[in-house]
Amino acid sequence: MSLELDITKRYPGFTLAMQLKAGEERVALLGASGCGKSCTLRCIAGVETPDEGVIRVNGTTFFDSARGINLTPQARTCALLFQNYQLFPHLTALENVCAGMPRTLDGATRTQRAQRYLGIFGMERFAQRYPARLSGGQQQRVALARMIAAHPGIYMFDEPFSALDSFLKSALEQNLLDLFDVLDATVLYVSHDIDEACRLCERIVVMHEGHVVEDGAPAQLMRSPQTLSTLRLTGCKNTSPARKVSPTEVEATDWGMVFDVGYEVPDDVAYLGVRASYFHRDNRAEPGRNTYDLHVARVSDARFERLVLLDPPRPDSPNRLQWKVNLVGAGERELPREGDVLRMHFDARRIHLVRA
Repeated sequence: MSLELDITKRYPGFTLAMQLKAGEERVALLGASGCGKSCTLRCIAGVETPDEGVIRVNGTTFFDSARGINLTPQARTCALLFQNYQLFPHLTALENVCAGMPRTLDGATRTQRAQRYLGIFGMERFAQRYPARLSGGQQQRVALARMIAAHPGIYMFDEPFSALDSFLKSALEQNLLDLFDVLDATVLYVSHDIDEACRLCERIVVMHEGHVVEDGAPAQLMRSPQTLSTLRLTGCKNTSPARKVSPTEVEATDWGMVFDVGYEVPDDVAYLGVRASYFHRDNRAEPGRNTYDLHVARVSDARFERLVLLDPPRPDSPNRLQWKVNLVGAGERELPREGDVLRMHFDARRIHLVRA
């Protein structure tokens, strides 16, 4: 199973220029809204037509502008699950799943298989219900069952969990992982959620303004992002333009802070990033190398952590630093409060430098 993609699609004010190769693996397309993730899936599925290029799945050419090939969506062996599920409202859950199967199967076989696929997602009890009588999560499960029933050569998911609550989302993610374990096919999964992409996929392709800017394993991208887009998409809340000030020192110009990273700073460094949990309070440290006294501007609590906004040394800084404190097991008197001045140390090994 494989995907070969090299296409260009021009929209008003935006151009998708996408190159991608994938085998029997789960690949996340990660990027901000409007970067071209969903456009890429729609071009593969035949819902949209590229201006030029080639799309080939498992040796079958879906599209080739030079050779005049453009298969209809019905002729393409692929399945695309949209955010809104797109069930047929006049068909029951069972009939919706049957609709995804090859027409060459007889009715009894189609019904038997549809019941089995609904059972995978715990939906066999709702086989005779119409979509209007199903919750959003139940519609999602029927759509997944219909997708499997089609036995496509490539599976594509366009942010399928975006409208679900966290409990149902977690349960369906586990259903998907069970399914992925037995699939011998390429899976493309569109998301803007780095945690979701890490949980479900083996490889992450980062997109920005219509093209790929980074491609690698989740751990690799988290550990060593190479672009500002990747740095931000991997959850880094603290980023600043940066400039080299000495062989091993770099200034975060938005914050007025200089860090010694302990290694040669690239001459073309453009941005610096520090994750919200990658620096700590240290009253024993002396102000100076990677240590600053910072004023607490605001605190806000989630279930398990406190978000602390810190004013950087630069008085007119356009953004504050975010620091996360674990609330589990922490005493109230130990927690930072608004108005405190904290001595914060930044670990040189955990400062990200990127070139663009």
